[in-house]
Amino acid sequence: MNWRERLWEQNWLLPLLPNYMKPLNEPALMNEHTKEFVYEAEEFISDLAALTELPRLNKTFKRSIQGFSFKIKIKQKKIHAEFLDTNKSSSTIKKRVYITSYRKNVKMENGFGKIIDSTIYYQYNGKTIVRNIRKHPFFQSLFHHIHRLDLSLSGENIKLEEIKNQTNFTQEQQLSPATDDKSQIKALLSSAEHTFDYYKEINLTTEKALQELLRELRRCGEEYHLLDIEEKHHMKRMIQHDLPNLLKTYDSLNASQKQEKYEETVRTIKQMASYLQRQANDLQSTRMDRMNHLLKLNELRYNSEDQSNS
Repeated sequence: MNWRERLWEQNWLLPLLPNYMKPLNEPALMNEHTKEFVYEAEEFISDLAALTELPRLNKTFKRSIQGFSFKIKIKQKKIHAEFLDTNKSSSTIKKRVYITSYRKNVKMENGFGKIIDSTIYYQYNGKTIVRNIRKHPFFQSLFHHIHRLDLSLSGENIKLEEIKNQTNFTQEQQLSPATDDKSQIKALLSSAEHTFDYYKEINLTTEKALQELLRELRRCGEEYHLLDIEEKHHMKRMIQHDLPNLLKTYDSLNASQKQEKYEETVRTIKQMASYLQRQANDLQSTRMDRMNHLLKLNELRYNSEDQSNS
């Protein structure tokens, strides 16, 4: 236990600590917006850790999605992460999270790269407040995902059991990201089929919409490797997060609420299927473009050889 952790355990000392060291204790932040914020940040880090050819040093990676803006800087000695709500975020309390850690092989503490910064800035009651999130349960998973990224950059692996023993993760957070395209699309299809089997009996229209979504996902799977990292993330988020959350929430409504939201729910599922259809069509077009290019290239190459031999 380092000196910061010892201070945090002395409640009588907390009022005397500088703001950046005071543990976060703001109930207003503990809501679905913050859960979504952390979930998207986890997905971003996991996607980076899963890249098989990730450049090692002096690189900055960014992602902007649905009111969130994320950035990770990878350096030889440190990893610096910034996660923030943008003006488009629906959260009533805008926040910025900063995490900086040494690479594990540079300076280690408790098996992790030593944490240098772990602060959150948020606006509440007209004031900007800064607190520390190092020990807050809502944000613990971020540190473990950064640790996994560090290990990935160093060519090491982390066992899932090791993560489970270090903190109490939810089932969703325990899912180990697939590292190759075949495993990723297999996991997505399995997740979509599970969702379909579980919710197909809502009614016939919903079942047809889910069948269409599943059909388009299978089409995307034929050329999944041609998608870029953001397209893969969007698809993964839809299948493993947005779709099951939508159906689970709808299923929890009472009869009158279901009747009120039924058409919107089916329309949303159809919009998801349409997105997958566009992706599948684009992939098919890309495949045809590649085929036409190869045909033209080989025609030029071998026609030239035939002419020179004649």
